[in-house]
Amino acid sequence: MKLTRSYTANHRQRSDGSVVFDCSPDAKEWPWLNLPAQHPLVIQTQNFWASVGVTSALGTRDDDKWSALTWTDWVLGDVTAGRATHGIFTNAQGAVDQADSDDKLTFSTRLFDAKDREIVAIRGKGVVFRNRNFEQWRSGSKTKAEQASTPPTSFIYAPRELLGLSLFEPPLIAPLDNSGNHTRALVTKQNGLMPGHPYFSGSGDHVNSPHLAELARQTVSLLSGGDCAKLLITHGEMDMHRYIELGTEIEIGISRESDHRAVLAISQLGRSCATLTMQWSIAT
Repeated sequence: MKLTRSYTANHRQRSDGSVVFDCSPDAKEWPWLNLPAQHPLVIQTQNFWASVGVTSALGTRDDDKWSALTWTDWVLGDVTAGRATHGIFTNAQGAVDQADSDDKLTFSTRLFDAKDREIVAIRGKGVVFRNRNFEQWRSGSKTKAEQASTPPTSFIYAPRELLGLSLFEPPLIAPLDNSGNHTRALVTKQNGLMPGHPYFSGSGDHVNSPHLAELARQTVSLLSGGDCAKLLITHGEMDMHRYIELGTEIEIGISRESDHRAVLAISQLGRSCATLTMQWSIAT
């Protein structure tokens, strides 16, 4: 997938193979910068743009091939840190060229603010589809999903005041069911991509990792009784094993492991798609 812009700049490779870079401060170009630096949507969007920015700058990214993130986790650093100004990108071995013989990717990113406070440490794993006609391979799943699509007007979303949304962000999930252990979501091209959503970007092919991070955050907001001003996701893990389609309902099963930790089982059309683990704090 050819990209025409970069969130990262001034890339410098260090002797250990890692790369330091600067982050764009331009909130007009990158509107999600208007959200707090610790917001899961911001973190997962930066995870993508830092990876593709560094690898594109160093010539190790193949724009003609599609890639997929299959696993990621993140841990917050200083919760008082501000917007990211610079970062460090590496893979597990410290080399810049991420792809091995099986086209697997393993990388990590650390982001810092202007005072050099660490905002977050992110890790990721993925795959590059080098020998696959991606569009043709995806067409069957997309057709099935379109046949089972849900009209947005028939989906009942949770009240936005319980989800910690700005005036410009649409809700993505339904209220919790009576058990409190299940909800649903509907992400469409209208509410999951610009201009309908002010902060999401992506190929428009499928529900991506920032979408999933935001689904998890909205679910945690409901679990916390809508006390969103005091809610902070301190650690997240997302294990993604099947593409999730836009425009078709998503099931979210909830297992509470403690007062501030939950595992979300994400499925669609009866198939398991992802497991999201979220840990959070509530300010006193």
